[in-house]
Amino acid sequence: MDEILWTPGQAQHAYAQESPDETVVICTRDDGSVDALTRREFDRWSSRLAHRLISMGVDTGHYVAVCLPTSVAHLVATLAIYKAGGTPMPVSHVMPAEEQHRLFDLAKPTVIFGLQAGEGVLTPEDMEQLDGYPDHLPTGRVPKPVKALPSGGSTGKSKLIVMPGPFQFPARQHPSGDLLRLMSGQLLYSPGPLYHNGPFFFTQIMLFQGGRVMLNDRFKANRCLDLIEEYRPDVLNLVPTMMQRMMREPDVDSRDLSSVRYAWHLAAPCPDWAKRGFMDLLGPEKVLEMWAATEATGLTIIDGAEWLEHPGSVGRGVLTEFRIVDEQRKVLPPGEVGEIFSRFAGGQSSHFYLGANALEDLGEGFVSVGDLGYLDADGYLYLSDRRTDLIISGGANVFPAEVEAIVSAHAKVQDVAVIGLKDDDLGRRVYAIVEPCDAEDPPDIRELEQACLVALARYKVPRQFEIVPQLPRNEAGKIRRSALRDERGG
Repeated sequence: MDEILWTPGQAQHAYAQESPDETVVICTRDDGSVDALTRREFDRWSSRLAHRLISMGVDTGHYVAVCLPTSVAHLVATLAIYKAGGTPMPVSHVMPAEEQHRLFDLAKPTVIFGLQAGEGVLTPEDMEQLDGYPDHLPTGRVPKPVKALPSGGSTGKSKLIVMPGPFQFPARQHPSGDLLRLMSGQLLYSPGPLYHNGPFFFTQIMLFQGGRVMLNDRFKANRCLDLIEEYRPDVLNLVPTMMQRMMREPDVDSRDLSSVRYAWHLAAPCPDWAKRGFMDLLGPEKVLEMWAATEATGLTIIDGAEWLEHPGSVGRGVLTEFRIVDEQRKVLPPGEVGEIFSRFAGGQSSHFYLGANALEDLGEGFVSVGDLGYLDADGYLYLSDRRTDLIISGGANVFPAEVEAIVSAHAKVQDVAVIGLKDDDLGRRVYAIVEPCDAEDPPDIRELEQACLVALARYKVPRQFEIVPQLPRNEAGKIRRSALRDERGG
């Protein structure tokens, strides 16, 4: 007998038939209001919207951009895209228009969900105007590719990371469900924005598994603790900056977090004090860390109890093989730091880029996203730096070249180096060091900041600018970034 395969649309339709009145998605707002949908409402709204997308030309292989705030509507739009057979492309709604358009030029989305009306754009108001569109599930449409995630490129150019798909798995059995311990009946609380891969990835898996999802329109540490106590989620999906801010709340030790079975953290290195603090609150076995890239080049997982035996490690490979190599691509022995190349056992990375060249391949499918680290004798992976130049600020990736491209465009800037300095809150803060064309007539820092604000998402804008007479360079003429970081305590 053939195995029954579900798409996301088929999954939600089946769950709606089983438990129509169960609340499945919740989004709390800063003003205290709450938006929520039952499974019946979620299924019917997304089906009507899917039929509207189909009438606008969306089909399998078509990209649809979702430029909406984190909200119930964001999840409805995503499910509607899947039901229409399209590929969701979540994009930050606060990203400058110039940066958004660079991404749209790459993907050529058939439809855009956005806040401003325009040709081919569906606004939140449009999403409510669905009279005449049927509420039955469109048939015969399998989403492929699965998703397209924006990323700033190491060359300073935007790119999209595309997961090929199809998004179709055995009923109630997303392949990552058991791995992430996401099960039917559970409530996931994911406080991060849905345009980040982590929150997007976790919410889609939980929904496929038959679980429920809670979001907030913006993370606030104290409010996050309130919501955990009020809604009693089973699973948390966090980045280290959230953990640090929650641990700094004066009453955190008195909060009732007993409902939490697992707290996942990923996207950036977590300071020891914050990780240990969370383990003290929840118990070591409940604190889980994942190392992975959006490109799906490999995966490690480690829980707190195991981490206490291997402090600093991100775990051992899960169906993943590693090669740590030097600059000449010679394989290094355990304990020596090099570039991390990985592959899922027996296979190649499942992704492709729009707007960038393929990752370097050592052969046999071993590729690298640029992370540095080492393996110990027992096969545990340790990160020395997430990437050579990449800055991870508050869990978000900032590529220096992208920021430098904007700053260096100023007429009075000779050159610029953007680095990440240690920050107790963000992990790393973006810091720009500028070499002026004329030391006697340097650029106005306010002008540099304004240029960045116009062209870049806010988290990419340097927190501080410094003017120096000359940037240090090595014999090859390359800026000595490590020296700049070290001199500033970074």
